[in-house]
Amino acid sequence: MSIRNSYLYHPLHNLLSWIRWQRRRFEAPSPEFIKRSVLLRNGLRDSTWVETGTYLGETTRHLAKWSPLVYSLEPEPSLFAHAVQRFEKTHNVRILKGTSEAVLPALLPTLSGSINFWLDGHYSAGVTFKGPQDTPVADELNCIAKNLAHFDRVCVLIDDVRLFAGAAREDTGYPPLDYLVTWANENGFRWHVEQDVFVAKR
Repeated sequence: MSIRNSYLYHPLHNLLSWIRWQRRRFEAPSPEFIKRSVLLRNGLRDSTWVETGTYLGETTRHLAKWSPLVYSLEPEPSLFAHAVQRFEKTHNVRILKGTSEAVLPALLPTLSGSINFWLDGHYSAGVTFKGPQDTPVADELNCIAKNLAHFDRVCVLIDDVRLFAGAAREDTGYPPLDYLVTWANENGFRWHVEQDVFVAKR
């Protein structure tokens, strides 16, 4: 089986997720295995991944199967501890504690080559981390833009693009969708939206 089809390794779970999605008439958000297929289809092959928001580590585990190195940032203490334990024997995963606003400015200048960014670190209720704003995506994009000269090719994927529709609200940190489009255009990215994911590549 192709590594790019490895999201099919849990067929029963995926089937149940598909059925629930079908009952919602394929309304966003799509099931996680669908989003992971978007990551693998659009991500740059044999490249480093930087993921904001480890959560339970399922996407981290998935990316590590075909990426030489995965950096995953997690600020919530219990989720961080869980991730460290889960990946302690996985040679190509680095779990970093802290918010993306704090970690990325130090991390990105140390990276080179082709890089994939999965920006999924936002507050989603429950145990997920809640900072001053629900999402730091504007800070993340600014940091990526400042470090583009360090990299060869770059792919930026932003989850839950539906949440960027409508007017911006300062208390959430979600800018309007136009912000993402403008950022991509100004930094030389081609972009499209696929399965509630904003995909920008250069």
